[in-house]
Amino acid sequence: MPTEADLTQQLIEAQRAGRHDVDAVPYAALDRAAALRIQSATIGALSETPALLKTIVTPDGLGACAPIYRSRVGNSGAFQLSSPTIVGLEVEVGLVLATDLTTDAANRDEIDIIEAISHYFVGIEVCGTRYVDRSLAGAYGGLADNATAYGYVIDPSHRDAGAEIGNYDVHLEFAGKEIWSAPAKHSFGTVLNSFIAYAKNQNPAFPLKAGTVVTTGSLCGLVPISGTGHVIGRLGNHAVSFDIT
Repeated sequence: MPTEADLTQQLIEAQRAGRHDVDAVPYAALDRAAALRIQSATIGALSETPALLKTIVTPDGLGACAPIYRSRVGNSGAFQLSSPTIVGLEVEVGLVLATDLTTDAANRDEIDIIEAISHYFVGIEVCGTRYVDRSLAGAYGGLADNATAYGYVIDPSHRDAGAEIGNYDVHLEFAGKEIWSAPAKHSFGTVLNSFIAYAKNQNPAFPLKAGTVVTTGSLCGLVPISGTGHVIGRLGNHAVSFDIT
């Protein structure tokens, strides 16, 4: 049976080599704490830092997050990403914090959570995995793999509609073809649900400080892609574009 150190090293080596050949099955036995330790050990070993945090709600109903590495985050336009581990795209609404937000404050009053937000933006999460089959990773094994968060591309303009997604459609093009067109539907119900859940249950390794950039879940599920091409995603009057090479 592989140790936690073994599981960590497998993800580190796969990350460095750009491989998706890690057997997910041993990671299915991880609990939340072990998965988060692997997350932190991996980002440290790779000398990476998080450019933004992806918040999720785990099967136990608690919030969690995964770091998206700074080397893979950029603004819409000339940005490029390349990796054989990329599996899909997600159009999302994210937010930037104006002030520090502690767990105590978040649990005391949800108004404090909302008031900590500076502004919202539209972005595209580029999903990737180091697992051969991520569906075998269990309840928390996905957290060890950064919740399939490979990279992220941001439209830096502020979104006037904030967290509102009703009456908005998501459009996604890849390599000259439309691959998604449907009303926005958030994977966690609302733009703020996973953020609020994480604010109340923060990982000390990734605290919510002023200036922290957060993305809170897809408005179109994970739209699968393969190969290379130009990406354009739209939500209302916001567009995000970049290249997968």
